[in-house]
Amino acid sequence: MAERSASGLRVLSPPRVVVPAGALTVRTRLRLSDRDAVILRELAEWLSRLAARDLAERVILGTRHTTADFARRKRELTALTSSRWAGTITRGSNDQWQLARRAQAAHLAQLAAEIAAIERRLAAPVGGRDEATRTKGYPTRRVRAAKQQRLQRLRSRAARVASDAAAGRVHVVRGGKDLLRGRLRPDRAGRSLEEWRDRWWEARNRIEADGEAGKTYGNQSLRVGPGGDVVVKLPAALAERHREHCDRFGRYTLDARCRFAYRAEEWRAQVEAHRAVGYTVRFDGGRCYLVASFTPAEAGPRAGSGDEALMAAASAGGVLGIDQNVDHLAFWRLDKHGNPVGRPGRLDADYSGPASRRDAQVRHLCGELVREARRFGATALVVEDLGFDTGRERCGWEGRSGRRFRSSVAGIPTARFVSRLVSMAHRAGLAVIVVDPAYTSRWGAQHWLRSTSTTRRKTSRHEASAVVIGRRGQGLGARRRAEKSVPRGKTEEAGWSHREVSRRAGTETHRPAAYDSGPGLLRAPTTADRPEDGARDAPRRRMPTAVQAAQDRSGQPAGGMCGPAPRDGWTPLQSFA
Repeated sequence: MAERSASGLRVLSPPRVVVPAGALTVRTRLRLSDRDAVILRELAEWLSRLAARDLAERVILGTRHTTADFARRKRELTALTSSRWAGTITRGSNDQWQLARRAQAAHLAQLAAEIAAIERRLAAPVGGRDEATRTKGYPTRRVRAAKQQRLQRLRSRAARVASDAAAGRVHVVRGGKDLLRGRLRPDRAGRSLEEWRDRWWEARNRIEADGEAGKTYGNQSLRVGPGGDVVVKLPAALAERHREHCDRFGRYTLDARCRFAYRAEEWRAQVEAHRAVGYTVRFDGGRCYLVASFTPAEAGPRAGSGDEALMAAASAGGVLGIDQNVDHLAFWRLDKHGNPVGRPGRLDADYSGPASRRDAQVRHLCGELVREARRFGATALVVEDLGFDTGRERCGWEGRSGRRFRSSVAGIPTARFVSRLVSMAHRAGLAVIVVDPAYTSRWGAQHWLRSTSTTRRKTSRHEASAVVIGRRGQGLGARRRAEKSVPRGKTEEAGWSHREVSRRAGTETHRPAAYDSGPGLLRAPTTADRPEDGARDAPRRRMPTAVQAAQDRSGQPAGGMCGPAPRDGWTPLQSFA
């Protein structure tokens, strides 16, 4: 469970600047000729068959895998392909096994959390609450009995997963378990058997070639020159089969040309300097795509190096607080003091449809946020570090409404949104700060909903939450700084000016200047219900001091003090004309 403070609130994690990893990925389509399509499909089937066999051997070895086993696997694959293809296959199998182990550990931790949540609620009385832990029990006996049965199933599943983890067993499907389930239930998949077979082949067969620094154009297995010519090193068996189209080293040059429409200059600088560039050839919907992955030499700073300096530089010119919701993004610009400026903005989001449409929507939203930040002059974008748990025991609601809520929450691409925003903002010269998402909506409605609303424009709960998110990214609290009183004798002894009194009394220098409220005290004007954004009705709420002094008031001439009349023998530090 999360760490709690003495008041019972969850302890917030400090904000941090997300530094991009530096790796870039660009993709383009290869318009293959008939001969290119035949050779590349044969090469994809050959390499994928070897990769599947090597992955199965790696899964069987499990935790007993040693360095000698790795060398033996690579040696056997080298005899069938080449040392470079063998290195790519063996490293890919090792990475796949480690990824499956991490997913297995995460699944076990999620099962343990769900079991603990059910046990806590079962310990509480039906329809009541445990006074010691303040855990609410289940509403009815029927629901409680159903949860007891679910607890037994979760314990059985957790025992099975723990047994696999202890033995080092993982379950991996090349092509994905979702696609495999679609074959077992074709009526639910919504596609014919021929369509499924095409999708299954494309998901399982691909060509991957790791880059090598110092080699020609950064890759010896699959080489792409600066002019766009693509050369593939074929294994000995395939080179012999297509020897009339290959050179004496078994290299085949495609008829198709490669042209990157995005970040082409960075890729060209990489290959001309002979730095490592990895390539992947994928088939999707009858088309062929080439993906290039590389790390530029001028990569950004690494995470953890000078975090305080990064935070100070990121929030120097103000930030853009962003609240991410199911159907829209709410954002608000904050100055360097943490005050909202202008009016909030809204970007509608629709994540329905296939993954390609969702990714396009994420790119569109990130691009709009970057443009808004640059238009406002902000130096950083502040987002929540969301990691939703959509399990039915830990996501809150129950029943049909709970299922709809969990479905909506699971549809928000939180991780993809942050990673895409970080890369696009870094390219635009902006920083991205992630903050703890706890209590942002609640405290935004409590401290900023009323003070930022006007008679013409009411602030929504999500817009007020964006203010709290931005302030948290700047290292400020959710509420505005409390007003304090400073005795006059203390200020006279220290020799403070009225601006120093305003600053040291806990008020911001950008707020209205302090005024005299009587002998012995200097107090800043209260601004709890006054708009900070210069709305049209602001003059009706906040009259300038000079205008107030010129009003027809008995006992106070124009140009005099705005506060109460001074006592005999007391001279104010400041009077307003």
